[in-house]
Amino acid sequence: MRTVTLALAALIVLSFTVLAGPASAADRNGADSIVPGSYIVVLDDSVQSVSHQLAEHERRDGFNARRVYRTALKGYSAKLSAAQVRDLRRDPQVASVEPNRIVHAADTLAAGEAVPTGIARMGAASASAGRANSASSAAVAVIDTGVDLDHPDLNVSSGYNCVTPGAAPNDDNGHGTHVSGTIGATNAGSGVVGVAPGTRIVPVKVLDSTGSGTWDQIICGINWVAAHAGTDGIAVANMSLGGLGSSLDNGACGSTSALHQAICNASAPGVGVRFAVAAGNDAWAYPDAAQPDVPAAYDEVLTVTAYGDSEGLTGGAGAAPSCRSGEADDRYASFSNWSNNATDNAHTIAAPGVCIRSTWFGAGAGYNTISGTSMATPHVAGATALCVGSATTGAGPCASDTNAASLATKLRSTNSAYGFSGDPFRPITGRYYGYTAMAGSPSEAPAFTLSASPASRSVNRGQSTTYAISVNRSGGFGSSVSFSVSGLPSRATASFSPSSTTGSGSTLTVTTGSRTTRGTRTLTITGSGGGVSRTVQVSLSVL
Repeated sequence: MRTVTLALAALIVLSFTVLAGPASAADRNGADSIVPGSYIVVLDDSVQSVSHQLAEHERRDGFNARRVYRTALKGYSAKLSAAQVRDLRRDPQVASVEPNRIVHAADTLAAGEAVPTGIARMGAASASAGRANSASSAAVAVIDTGVDLDHPDLNVSSGYNCVTPGAAPNDDNGHGTHVSGTIGATNAGSGVVGVAPGTRIVPVKVLDSTGSGTWDQIICGINWVAAHAGTDGIAVANMSLGGLGSSLDNGACGSTSALHQAICNASAPGVGVRFAVAAGNDAWAYPDAAQPDVPAAYDEVLTVTAYGDSEGLTGGAGAAPSCRSGEADDRYASFSNWSNNATDNAHTIAAPGVCIRSTWFGAGAGYNTISGTSMATPHVAGATALCVGSATTGAGPCASDTNAASLATKLRSTNSAYGFSGDPFRPITGRYYGYTAMAGSPSEAPAFTLSASPASRSVNRGQSTTYAISVNRSGGFGSSVSFSVSGLPSRATASFSPSSTTGSGSTLTVTTGSRTTRGTRTLTITGSGGGVSRTVQVSLSVL
């Protein structure tokens, strides 16, 4: 259960304030998220002119609209009395009147560029290999707190400000700038590099300096993106924000809330914006039946959960992430929300979201480290933009695809070696975090596997038998591996030759006695070294 306001799906660490802390989940109570007296009016699809219909309503009922929507929705927002709400709901030209709610908040790698661990973990760049992705040919809208328009590590266009219309969409919080760097920080020789370096960022400011906003501001941003998708080349939108909706938000397009309908229309063929949104940081199931997290619960979006990565490599052998306690390398983030049903599983995907370093706002064009599903989301937005099209290779496999479930399938890795604890290969009962998103070929962590031959042996009591143990090294693993075995029958002994090795194998000898217990046993052989432990099982039958 949670008290919520739509909060920024991020945790700011070091010397910064927590914007939406996942340390303890609040009650699921939607009353606190409603803006008193503020409403979103959705007009019927048959209305030909939003302006004319709005003018009629303003004259008849005596109010002035705050924001007008003509693309993602036909409608407007306004301060209304109870009597005005009743009159509008009786109007056949009005589809719905809803309370407004609160929302919170591979090219050569240039010398001098830092590769954040999340970027490396997804295979988008590698400092050791000296490579990085190219820019996407598609622009990405960042619907957030704005973006630092002057940051030298970002390629930012003009965008729009829904908080203060007419003003530049400059970031006065930091969150939107951080998101933008993960998507597309340039590969120019300094700072950090993004998933799709140099991709054009279109800032759409819908949240204020505290990271707060309202549904009518969010819809304003979606409406602006939908109206400018064609002219500005916007193919992807990142929404690292979220909060509570109502049971209405579990409906299909055409019979749902204003916010949901705006995303339905903006993502539909003909507009075709692909939305990546944060799953949320409350450590619960986001598709709640009565009060789901929105927009995470909408089937039309890529919903992004978070996992930890401390060294940018696969394998889970890294130390715990440095900026937050309680997290682990290649394990689901303790704060991340999850899905709990097959329909929402289909549009859920995971990305690194713990201790993510990226661009920051303000004087000095700095950088900052943040955790949250907000930080996981732009990894997927950047990967989606590359899937739509590369600036060097042209149209990609997602160029004509706007379906969220289909996009998730194209972006995910079903190679278990590239996954994390909590993914479908290593699931947590009742929780679906999704497969990890990919934007290239991840660098494999130094590791090894064991194999044994033959898989089974038979031996008479009082005699010995042997198994050949092979050490299969990968990723430059060079440490010595030591061996042990468990599961031996009584009055039997075992030895390895050698007992440890920097080479490719060893021989296990099992010696039985005249009184060793007859029967078949499973022996577990363990190899350990370099912080990595692996096992292989064989069968032993004593006759």
